[in-house]
Amino acid sequence: MPDPQRSEHKSHLEPISIKETLSSVMIAFIMAFVFRGFVMEGFLIPTGSMAPTLLGKHMRFLGPDTGYDFAVGPWDYADRTMQVPVSVQGAKIGERASEIGGPITPIDPLTHQTWSQTRVPLRAGDRVFVIKYLPVLFEPSRWDVTVFKNPGTQENYIKRLVGLPGEQLAIVDGDIFTRPADPTRQNAGAQAWGDEGWSIQRKPERVQRAMFQLLFDSVYSPPSATSPGSTYRSPWRGEGDWEGVDSQIAYRKNGSGGATLAWRDAERPITDWAAYNVARRRMTEEFAAPDVAMSFGIRPDEGAAPITISAVLNATGFEYRAEYDSGAGRVTMRMRPQDAGGSDPWLTIVDNAPVPTLEANGAATTVEFWHADQALYFFIDGELVAGGRDEGAYELTPAQRMHAATGVELEALLRRSPGLKASILGDPNTYRKTSLRWEFDGGPFTLYRVALKRDIFYQHHPSSETRGAHPLLPVVLSDTQYFMCGDNSPSSLDSRLWTAERPGGGAPDPWIADQVDDTIGVVHRDLLIGKAFVVYFPAPLRETRVPVPDVGRMRWIW
Repeated sequence: MPDPQRSEHKSHLEPISIKETLSSVMIAFIMAFVFRGFVMEGFLIPTGSMAPTLLGKHMRFLGPDTGYDFAVGPWDYADRTMQVPVSVQGAKIGERASEIGGPITPIDPLTHQTWSQTRVPLRAGDRVFVIKYLPVLFEPSRWDVTVFKNPGTQENYIKRLVGLPGEQLAIVDGDIFTRPADPTRQNAGAQAWGDEGWSIQRKPERVQRAMFQLLFDSVYSPPSATSPGSTYRSPWRGEGDWEGVDSQIAYRKNGSGGATLAWRDAERPITDWAAYNVARRRMTEEFAAPDVAMSFGIRPDEGAAPITISAVLNATGFEYRAEYDSGAGRVTMRMRPQDAGGSDPWLTIVDNAPVPTLEANGAATTVEFWHADQALYFFIDGELVAGGRDEGAYELTPAQRMHAATGVELEALLRRSPGLKASILGDPNTYRKTSLRWEFDGGPFTLYRVALKRDIFYQHHPSSETRGAHPLLPVVLSDTQYFMCGDNSPSSLDSRLWTAERPGGGAPDPWIADQVDDTIGVVHRDLLIGKAFVVYFPAPLRETRVPVPDVGRMRWIW
């Protein structure tokens, strides 16, 4: 008979058999494979077609005068097809030194100043986690950063999803327009772009913030700007009682009279230029960027007179104004055609929306004005107080938008240039330039972080037939087809540019064409993999045997 006292203290741990161990390991492997196959998977970004949102192989530079950190795509390649970049950029390689190597001359995107560097190490691309699309449970949405199988090569590609099943899509002046697809009507031609039913596709605020790209921020003003002989000049021109506009981080307005800050658009045009693309043989055409975000932080002095702020933007053929009266605590947002000459009345979008007043409490208040996707936004300290995707929106058809952006009726434009490959619609000079300014009254006060950003601009490539960007190249999606564009629009091979003549990036390969979809320029539902949602391992700080991730660049993807 067992001793009860000994049984009380007997261990309850039993040895695990080899069979149980193998079963546990097998179950773990099965769960891992199921998770990878149906829930989440990791991918490496190979190229810069989604820059700056996601980076493939690239170089990083630090502006010597600004301290601004930015990426540039590869310059030197080991092959003539520009597919295999060399690991050390700007280093002479054998007899091909005349083609590759030599100094690299990056351009600081904030000051446009250049310098030279040699032997710059090439960094690997970002690594991202992708959550798989599952029918009913997790469906694709517009503006997702999506991984899919390229129809022409069956390689993994990553782009932004801009067109959904059952839509006709048009790319006009950098923006995305859609309407329900209808096979019974005429979908091609100028009349199609002028018909009713079109809607511009606006981005959610979080996505829009992520897609804005910085053009200037006064916090990066070069310290050397105050040195004798410095050639730096701020892109803002101050009129009135200002101090520090040309050279300082903060701009000081003295007195209570009127003053203006105007962007020097003749010297620094507001375009879709990107420092990432300034590489050997990769210069691209620049289009005027009409969708921008203007912002600053303002700190009134104690006892300052009530401050009135007006943001004035001329873009897409309209003058947009946001008038903020701090003393009355209200903002009015208006627009009118540039060709009106003052005779037509203003169209009021938001009238006297209540907003917080500016207080001299020692802290700076952030003021932002946006024009994006045919909508106006006004933010105070990051909170939307006027306008937005609904209250601040205005509607134009693709034909009306083209007329406003160029000053010429669409049909007249097409008569001037009937071709598709070198269409006048793909000529940057066809479009009106963007200009802007801030107007102030009252004060005194100090401005901090005076900044300007621009939205991603979906280019009509000047030398290529660009699907969706010409009324004679319509995009009509079936109930299983999607349309993809890269964030690095000037340098992205995507749905706009896939053609039957382009090897590996055009017509679907024979198996895809036979078994899935033979349509050129679209991605079938069965080729979608999932949505990229986080950069879990950014490009390493340096190439070593044990790569060290740039932890500060881990981020969510929007």
